[in-house]
Amino acid sequence: MVFPFKIFRIKDLSMEPTIRHGDYVFVYRWARDHKEGNIVVLKHPVSGIHIVKRIESIDDDRIFVTGDNKASSEDSRHFGSVYKNNIVGRVIRVTR
Repeated sequence: MVFPFKIFRIKDLSMEPTIRHGDYVFVYRWARDHKEGNIVVLKHPVSGIHIVKRIESIDDDRIFVTGDNKASSEDSRHFGSVYKNNIVGRVIRVTR
């Protein structure tokens, strides 16, 4: 059974100051109406680990994502745009 919500603990600095190392994010996994500016958890296109990023742009079935902390973020500027199906879900809440 797949539940609509999942909790992730943040282990990097790429989304600071919006989301800090050690924060928990609540993710709505069934979201499909992604928009620019949404924060999402997605599978890294190379390593497959879960990462949290902000959607900068959407082009058909691909998205360009970046971290809010550009100096500490490995994102689409490094690995290119990713397919929408790499998105695990949209962040709906951050808890410290």
